[in-house]
Amino acid sequence: MLLTILLLAIQTLSAQPNRFGLPACTAPDQQLATRSAFTLCLSNSHRVPVWTAYQLTPEMLEAPSAPRQHFHRDPDLASSASDADYRNSGFHRSHVVPARDLASSPEALRESYYLSNAVPQLPELNMSAWRKIENDIRKLASHSDSLIILTGTLFDCDNIQHIGPNQIAVPCATFKIAIALSGGTKSAYAVILPNQPAATRQTVSIREVEQRAGLDFLEVVAYCTQSFLSMQRVVVMVSVG
Repeated sequence: MLLTILLLAIQTLSAQPNRFGLPACTAPDQQLATRSAFTLCLSNSHRVPVWTAYQLTPEMLEAPSAPRQHFHRDPDLASSASDADYRNSGFHRSHVVPARDLASSPEALRESYYLSNAVPQLPELNMSAWRKIENDIRKLASHSDSLIILTGTLFDCDNIQHIGPNQIAVPCATFKIAIALSGGTKSAYAVILPNQPAATRQTVSIREVEQRAGLDFLEVVAYCTQSFLSMQRVVVMVSVG
């Protein structure tokens, strides 16, 4: 599978997500939560993550896959969705930070099943295209020293659907950004997946994600680069599987 890779010059990455120079989470309806292995910014109005961030290393992928757990309400965030919101909704509880990536830590794995780390996603996407994106990023991580991964939601469509008694907003699309360091090789990958039937991934620039999400990734990119380079640089194709 060919992935579009934008060249960047990346400094050594910190192991702590809250040091990544993350986007702001300061709007009146937003809450920042720091978990044991990831950070998330929750929208209290939409009741889904605005963005999440974590680091993934090859060592973390060595842990065997853990049995699937049940999602449950986040005990620390009052605006978290509940299981009843998804029941009979026609949407899957789709992980934002994948449980598989956190299997090396029982605490982190448990936290990945909080519904604050889930979004309503069409079943066909959650079981196919979204899973393929997650697998491709894990392949990229397995060939890198480390990855910083940011995942979030887009609500830039005309009509936003809501589900459940708590009126959980259904994202128009989801995005992932991965910034990788592997020896002297520096790379970044950005993808958007519309939450529509038969949707396919759209490989895009980080700049496009910024514009559609209304977020500023300048600080996280600058943290990872010796000098900030334009997202419109020459694109190269790299095979990761």
